[in-house]
Amino acid sequence: MRKGLLFLVSLGAFIAPINAMACGGFFCNASPVDQQAERIIFVQEDDDTVTSYVEIAYQGEPEGFAWIVPVPSVPELDTWHGGAFNAIDLATQPQFNFENDCFFAEDSAAGGGGGGPPNANGGVDVLAQERVGPFDTVTIQSDDPRELVEWLRLNEYRIVPEMEPFIALYTAEGMKFLAMKLAPGEDSESIEPIKMTYAASAPAVPLRLTSIAAQLEMGVKIWILSEQRFGPQNVPDVVIPDDALFFDPRTWRDNYLALVARKIDAHGGHGFVTELAAPSAPLAEVVRNSRVPERFGQEALDARDALVALLESKPYITRLYSRVSPAEMDIDPIFHPVDGGDVSNVHLIPAREGEDDQCGRGGAENDGVDPCEFIACGAGGLCAQPAENQGQVRAGCACAPGMVARAGVSPDGQGVVACGDARLNFTGNSMAEGTPQFPDICALGDFCGDQGECVMLNGFPSCRCEVGHLAIPVRDEQGMWVATCVAAAQPSELMIEAIEIREPNLPYPGRTTPMTPMPVDMEMMDDSMDDEVDDGEDTNVPAPSERMVGTMTSSSDGGCATISGGENVQLWWLVLPFGLFAFSRRRR
Repeated sequence: MRKGLLFLVSLGAFIAPINAMACGGFFCNASPVDQQAERIIFVQEDDDTVTSYVEIAYQGEPEGFAWIVPVPSVPELDTWHGGAFNAIDLATQPQFNFENDCFFAEDSAAGGGGGGPPNANGGVDVLAQERVGPFDTVTIQSDDPRELVEWLRLNEYRIVPEMEPFIALYTAEGMKFLAMKLAPGEDSESIEPIKMTYAASAPAVPLRLTSIAAQLEMGVKIWILSEQRFGPQNVPDVVIPDDALFFDPRTWRDNYLALVARKIDAHGGHGFVTELAAPSAPLAEVVRNSRVPERFGQEALDARDALVALLESKPYITRLYSRVSPAEMDIDPIFHPVDGGDVSNVHLIPAREGEDDQCGRGGAENDGVDPCEFIACGAGGLCAQPAENQGQVRAGCACAPGMVARAGVSPDGQGVVACGDARLNFTGNSMAEGTPQFPDICALGDFCGDQGECVMLNGFPSCRCEVGHLAIPVRDEQGMWVATCVAAAQPSELMIEAIEIREPNLPYPGRTTPMTPMPVDMEMMDDSMDDEVDDGEDTNVPAPSERMVGTMTSSSDGGCATISGGENVQLWWLVLPFGLFAFSRRRR
């Protein structure tokens, strides 16, 4: 289970552009962190070595935990400090100031694993096996994905049948696999972030395998410490201009996260936003001078000191962010050094034309504010308003044919819905003996209302709404957010039939069409980008920015032009299972 926010920092330690919070710093209940996003810190040690620090999110029985990671080489393993992730997240997250903000304008101006020779195990080579913190770990390889899967099952790693074609993708690319489970006597509370050092030319994230258990509109946060700025190599570097941002002072909300999701959707579901690119020394100084409350003990002090040492190990830090759904996880993003200057995490949200000082609170209706500014329905959905007052919920999502709506919750407690591709359902079929069984929750309650059908999507109840209706989030009797279908205010304007649903380049259950090779640089993306990026008048998905920063193709003396499976390629990681949702960040 994740630890609480561990660090405090005084406003006197503030160093721009890496900001402390006006309410006190790294320990601030008024500033929610997207802890449900996947969070990874990479360090590019040299041209041939990468270290990654991966936060592991899991709640459940210890025997149900399994963590499978495709790796290019046998990694050196260690555990790390969970509290450091919250600290680096808070210290580097985007900061938004409103041009007409009478309360915050002044605040914003303030300042080892060895292994020996391979061991044959029925076609599976055991390259390394060791106890690391609370984990029993093993690194294995095989030319036959079926033998590799069988070995994992015989050794009590839970591998569902739907994972098998994804494992085959990486086996064909010559990747090895690191497998971890909790050691006897350890429980879920013992889980810690894992540190891996391995031979690789650049960081990468295996979103293809992640798609098996990911949530809709899942956040992915990446930090890269290196000698210079890093950017995405084989997916677009997406830019969110300040003049596209909107802040509603009546509800203390901005539309940044919704914009990120819609911009990524406009690029075919691929891309990362560079949220910060700056020298790491100011951040290290902020963390070094932070105060750790005594009640958090030595563990928090160790986390602070470890983060300081990590930040001081390299002169530059880049923070990148994306929001993607499973159907969009058909490219494993690769990151490489890019040209370009620093990128500040401080943004000024401009007042819109004709907008007066809005420091006074408005009524519940918030006249003049479009609620769809703050909602991202996914590439297969449209935001619309319901026909009748639904209390605090003023907008929802109408999903295109073939999509279903699923509810979640943001860190500040607000319900959200998004539309997901029903084809990527990895729990819809019967599973082999010994693999997890998911109950049909739809049969246990009255979900979706009279205007919708409840269907299971990867273990979660989801809604297929009737034509002219949209899904909104509501609380059930247990206080959980679920989706239900209600009539739309303007059903004739819901042109969901016109939404083109892209075929995911993934081996999902029942796929009959052939797959295409995964692009490893932007040259390979050019043709598909021409088709997928829509600069038209779709008001739900903004046109992509004309500014494409950091999308250079790989060269013969740098980057990685092919995925050959050799020692000097990227790392691909996966955490299973996920329970992740992105959030709408509340204005402090």
